[in-house]
Amino acid sequence: MLKRIMLLGACMALTACFGDSKEFLIDNPTGQPLAISIDDQKITIPAQESQNIKLDAGQHTLTLANGETVKFSVFDAWPRSGESGLINPTRTRYIYVVQKYLAEGVQPAGENSDVHTLTIDGQTVTGPFNDLGSELFIDKFANSWELNPTEALPQSMSSTSKDNYKTKIFRLQDFKHYYNNEFSPSADYSQNMRITESRYQPPEITAKFNSPELQQNLNDATKIYTAFIHAESAGEQKDLLDEFEKQNREKWRKPTTGGEETTRYYEVMSNMNHIMMSSILELKP
Repeated sequence: MLKRIMLLGACMALTACFGDSKEFLIDNPTGQPLAISIDDQKITIPAQESQNIKLDAGQHTLTLANGETVKFSVFDAWPRSGESGLINPTRTRYIYVVQKYLAEGVQPAGENSDVHTLTIDGQTVTGPFNDLGSELFIDKFANSWELNPTEALPQSMSSTSKDNYKTKIFRLQDFKHYYNNEFSPSADYSQNMRITESRYQPPEITAKFNSPELQQNLNDATKIYTAFIHAESAGEQKDLLDEFEKQNREKWRKPTTGGEETTRYYEVMSNMNHIMMSSILELKP
């Protein structure tokens, strides 16, 4: 259903802050307490609850309930206020939702974000949704949600605009209840609307190019990227991000090579850059 806005006469400004640590939410969607550890810190999250944790920039070790250990890095080369992402020890699937709010008497003209299809339990659902996947670490860089899994969407909100929205991340089971009982489209999706599928795919950061120039640029970028994801301090990370972006401005984004390979080239280079601007990454062998 559409939700309502209470109009205000003033607005608030948000500022991002810098620091040497980032804050994350550890979520437990199960019906039992969840015991994990990060480095030497033992953590128990009650059933159906979540807990915040601050982690310094650099490498860490997550030990899951089954004893599995996972190496990961926290990045602090890019400013971000509040929580930077979600730690997902149960590898639950999460869905990002954009919920529209309207002032009384205002008719919806469309959604407040792109409309996608998702496949859930073999069925297709359509709406302002993004599939965030079921990775151990879900960063907020691409989809910055306001409401966490345990926070409900309010029935109304205060705003200076007649048409506004809130963003929320849902556990899969909670999303199914929301879609079946609360969601209603704000547009006729059959009327000349571009709708694409949202299916989470890990960003590709490797490729083999026939062009020597593109391959050399990628090799040089990969060296900086690899040093960055293993860096042990925020200062070292910031220096490496600065070097990556300098080389990108001066050389990598303007190759003399043309042709079909450049599309893949720009995608991979952008993926590396975006990861370096994010906050957390699993370090896979």
